[in-house]
Amino acid sequence: MNIRILLSTVGVAACLGAAHGQLVVGNTLTPQQLVQDVLLGSGVTVSNITFNGGPGTSVNEQAGTFDGTNTDIGIPNGVILATGSVNVALGPNNSPSATLGGGNFGAGDPDLTMLAGVATNDRAVLEFDFVPSGDSISFRFVFASEEYPEYVCGSVNDAFGFFLSGPGIVGPFQNNAVNLAVVPGTNVPVSINTVNPGVVGTNGIASNCSSLDPNWQANNIYYVSNAGSTTIQFDGQTVVLTARAAVQCNQTYHIKLAIADGGDTAFDSAVFLESSSFSSTPFIPSLTPGPGIVGLNTILESCYPVQIDFTRTGDTTVGSVVLISASGTATPGVDYFPPFPDSLVFGPGEETIPFIFNVPIDPDGTETVILTLVSESPCSGVDITNEFIFFIEQAPPVVISGNNVNIQCGASTELVPQYGGGYEPLSITWSTGAAGPSLTVSPTALTVYTATVTDDCLQTASADFIVGLIELPPLNMSIIGSNTLVEGCESAQINIIRPQGVPGDLTINFSTAGTAQNGSDYQLPASTVIPDGTLNILFPFQPLGDEEAEGDETAIITATFTDDCGRSVDASVTFTIVDAPEIVLFTENIQIECAPDSMLISVAGSGGYGGQLSYEWSTGYTGSSTYVTMQTEGIYYVTATDACGRVAYASVQVDVDCDIIIPNVFTPNGDGLNDFWVIDGLANRPNTVRVFNRWGQIVLDVNNYRNTWSALDVPDGTYYYEVIVSKDGLKPMTGHLTILRNRW
Repeated sequence: MNIRILLSTVGVAACLGAAHGQLVVGNTLTPQQLVQDVLLGSGVTVSNITFNGGPGTSVNEQAGTFDGTNTDIGIPNGVILATGSVNVALGPNNSPSATLGGGNFGAGDPDLTMLAGVATNDRAVLEFDFVPSGDSISFRFVFASEEYPEYVCGSVNDAFGFFLSGPGIVGPFQNNAVNLAVVPGTNVPVSINTVNPGVVGTNGIASNCSSLDPNWQANNIYYVSNAGSTTIQFDGQTVVLTARAAVQCNQTYHIKLAIADGGDTAFDSAVFLESSSFSSTPFIPSLTPGPGIVGLNTILESCYPVQIDFTRTGDTTVGSVVLISASGTATPGVDYFPPFPDSLVFGPGEETIPFIFNVPIDPDGTETVILTLVSESPCSGVDITNEFIFFIEQAPPVVISGNNVNIQCGASTELVPQYGGGYEPLSITWSTGAAGPSLTVSPTALTVYTATVTDDCLQTASADFIVGLIELPPLNMSIIGSNTLVEGCESAQINIIRPQGVPGDLTINFSTAGTAQNGSDYQLPASTVIPDGTLNILFPFQPLGDEEAEGDETAIITATFTDDCGRSVDASVTFTIVDAPEIVLFTENIQIECAPDSMLISVAGSGGYGGQLSYEWSTGYTGSSTYVTMQTEGIYYVTATDACGRVAYASVQVDVDCDIIIPNVFTPNGDGLNDFWVIDGLANRPNTVRVFNRWGQIVLDVNNYRNTWSALDVPDGTYYYEVIVSKDGLKPMTGHLTILRNRW
């Protein structure tokens, strides 16, 4: 007789590196459906399914299904049994004492009470009979609890167990059952006090753990902390463990899958049972964990070798042969190589034969490898055919992302890509030729940097970083004072403020425009510097006075700053330069009759800068007028100065009309009386005076005679004179002159 059994996992495991999602829990199936449709695998037939001692035909909050594909549980899907509602398992891990439903004090189980050492409550007990077709049974499970880690080595622990009874089974529990939920390689029951982080909890003492297993701390390799988990509520759990036992084929056995609260009804616990794993098959192909292996039956394309272990589950004391047929959508020699062998021969005592192959990276989608194993059952006359389905998924892609950043000119920034996926180790190279997980750059213009991630299997992905420059802030420029200035008289200040946030010594270059000319109408340097640490600078602007009437002129001053990245900003101010008001002076020449007195002469002024003029006369007087003699002709000069220091000049000519009296005798004897020939009315008049001796010889010839001749160089006697005054209508005056040094 042939028995054909199909073993596969419901659904397809997610690709390596996929983001973890929430645990999904269902509570719509009866216990009977949970066993027959979910838990049951190959080589086993079941009957008499009960839950908590009653028929397994009603839905119960303590039994349900779960999908842990994208969680930390380690089992893709299956059956969950909990001490309260199965929904307590839903993540995230945000409570240290989650409790939901339950509260059934006294509802315990004697076998669990024996394990726990205290009364049990809130039991969830799933039982059924089964007949194996092979000589062993096995299934996979994970235990999780809210009692982790506070109650490690505590005196009150939740308990669970898988109690198997039947032909050849002798144990300490009801119906001579044995507990299959034990620490691998031992007979120590799996519990809070035997599988944990290896550290005594806040509510425990070490002796409570060591009394169960002296090596309890070494069992921490089977423990997983869920602190901070986003997928599951329980604070801690075991790794995926396997329960197995030797059985007699075609015999009826009974198993009790049980969990309960110990001593209370709080701090819930649960056990997760893998779907289709409760089976009795003589040979099981299993993937060896490693790179590219996801869960139990999914292979990701990679550059790594893949190993499938073909393991005998029954009696290994005799030799055995298993026939292998490979099918599915994957093509041998293309999608994986080498092809699987047609058969494997196990010698006596040989339990496992590994087969190593490669699954190269290609662009195909999901593919399947179906291994059909045919072997002779330990039960006489029976061949068992099992199908195991493995899935080949595309390699996890490497992913990388960059970003855009703007920096100040001259600044630097560190580019750090976000990357992942693929197969570690991952390496990063840059378009600059550099390598490493980050790159520090300081561009002077918009630049694109490309980061490329390469995984261990040479898969690549690239991302761009666009590094731009923060817009150069404006240069501010203003006039302090008036923007209309009188040339040579008025000034203002130009205020230049550095662009905000730009450090260092800033060189400011100037350019000019307008009708006024730099150098002749004003003087402006080619550049200036705003020192580091200084917000602004002030410098004067003063138009030059050129004494030319040029009309209004404009001076447009533009300041420009260019940063180290070649970018420029500028600002301008405009001045209007106006001519200074002309100084206008009015005077009047005077002609007067000679008199022994003085008179006032004056000047009238207008214009100039500042609205007020100051005057200074050649006589030494200041003010708009001065007194002068009425006996002497003369030209009197006045200087007018405005508030800007500009000057203008004028003069007043005074003509004095005096009679000319020429004496005919004087006595130059040095007695201080009549020692000089004094001609009244002649001073300050243009004139020519000549004196002749009796022979007609000139003894005096003076232009503009000023009464200074004392006749020292001539003897006494009679002489003749000629006085010529340069005045219209006057004839030369002549006569004789006697010089007497001794009076008579």
